Amino acid sequence: MTQDPDQFFPRPRWSPVGSGAAAGVATATPPGPTATLDRLGAPGGTARGTRRERTERRKRRHGAAVIGGIGEMLITLGLLLGLYVVWELVWTDVEANAEAREIRREIVEDRTWVEPPVDSGFAPLHDPAVEPPPVDDSPLATPAFGESWGTLHVPRWGLEYNVPIVEDTDRVKILNKGLIGHYVGTEGPGRVGNFATSAHRTTYGKPYNRVAELEDGDSLIVETAQYFFVYKVYGREIVYPDAVRVILPVPNEEGATPTQRIMTLTTCHPMFSAKQRYVIWGEMAYWVDKSEGQLEELVGEG
Repeated sequence: MTQDPDQFFPRPRWSPVGSGAAAGVATATPPGPTATLDRLGAPGGTARGTRRERTERRKRRHGAAVIGGIGEMLITLGLLLGLYVVWELVWTDVEANAEAREIRREIVEDRTWVEPPVDSGFAPLHDPAVEPPPVDDSPLATPAFGESWGTLHVPRWGLEYNVPIVEDTDRVKILNKGLIGHYVGTEGPGRVGNFATSAHRTTYGKPYNRVAELEDGDSLIVETAQYFFVYKVYGREIVYPDAVRVILPVPNEEGATPTQRIMTLTTCHPMFSAKQRYVIWGEMAYWVDKSEGQLEELVGEG
């Protein structure tokens, strides 16, 4: 059976070429008008369509420029934020530590400051319940604003830890200089009552950065011109900033008469926040006269 070729290919239309054409000679009918192509290759493009596309391309370029500008601005802000973080977390420590070292040097160079004899042995430990420290015998002079009470050593934080304690807790003039501030109106070191202090936990030297590492029985050693007063950690609490009860003469007991020698450490909590306060208490265990020898806890091995 012979297939009809029209099922696969259409027959061309034939027409005479001219009156003089030979019989049987034919040619395909030429196509109609040639279609125009726009710049995207689609038929039927017009000048109006081309203008519209140019407008759309301009809008796209403008949008890309705006997005690029926003991106550059965000990158700049990110760099500035990064520099601020470096300044806040690193450079403030550098500056504050330098100031604290200078103040510590001035304290030690004071003519009244006693250094334990170099070749002496360990000094005897005096129990305050049996031998009250000499600060009880006469009124204790209160330093002026920013003047020193002495320095604080905390063996748990390393034998090199030695930070000045000064009068007042002004944030800008005291704490931001990498110093430990003494709460005005609380007792002096070694005396019956509460020797209450405050310092930064992060930035500006962060003297109380490792406060959460302290354990019961750890030593808090206040060194004054003549004595070492050694307090032992016995308690801790997290409170809100208005809980001034923690620095009362008898912590948390308003109106109570003190009989113990307490030291209080307060600092911000949690880390990088001032929402609450982390509080540590220590009770004086013994004291040492520096002229009688070295304090064993502050002498490294070897």
